[in-house]
Amino acid sequence: MSPVMMDALFAFLHFAALLVLAGALSAEAFILRLAPTGPVLRLLSRVDAFYGASSVVLILAGVGRVLYGAKHWSYYVEEPFFWVKMGVFVLVGLLSIPPTLQFMAWSRALKADTAFTPPEAQVKAVRRYVLIEAHGLVLILVFATLMARGFGQAWFGG
Repeated sequence: MSPVMMDALFAFLHFAALLVLAGALSAEAFILRLAPTGPVLRLLSRVDAFYGASSVVLILAGVGRVLYGAKHWSYYVEEPFFWVKMGVFVLVGLLSIPPTLQFMAWSRALKADTAFTPPEAQVKAVRRYVLIEAHGLVLILVFATLMARGFGQAWFGG
């Protein structure tokens, strides 16, 4: 495969995974506003699985872009906004752990008792995490845009 095709393939995978991730995160925020019945909790777990899978594809495609893309590793290592973007991505990833653990706990509770309903305070707390993740995703997009255009090197030298 030619380098140009490889770059295009990784870019497509990266963007497609980002769209699935953003859609899953938006869906989680919406679903968490519904009454937390058994079917709603099961749907939430499935959507969270899409969120997790898309984040793995996003990471792998991103690594592919850095290693085999048009800009090469040397561009990224010297671009300050790449590192800021990576830091925010890690933070968003860490923030996604508590909701996922809570969804898993709710699923176990639902299997043990089909009438289980999580406490409203837990649902609100999880939704707060999801909304913070969504805001972090917006920051990632801002930093990615600045990174792709070399603003970090232009503004901060490099």
